[in-house]
Amino acid sequence: MELTVNGENTDYDGEATLAGLVASMDADPERVATMLNDEIVKQEGRAAAALSEGDRVEILSFAGGG
Repeated sequence: MELTVNGENTDYDGEATLAGLVASMDADPERVATMLNDEIVKQEGRAAAALSEGDRVEILSFAGGG
């Protein structure tokens, strides 16, 4: 399916949930924030957040610094 991930068109053939997309990106699910079609999705809701053709997803990683 075609998704827009972080502003870029992406073909995605994995598990059709937000949790599956995060896992496919090798992102630490505890260290990212996610949005699906402009709605914040908390970590505990990602497995139930179904992806559909044309969805817009933002995945933001956080890094510590000093």
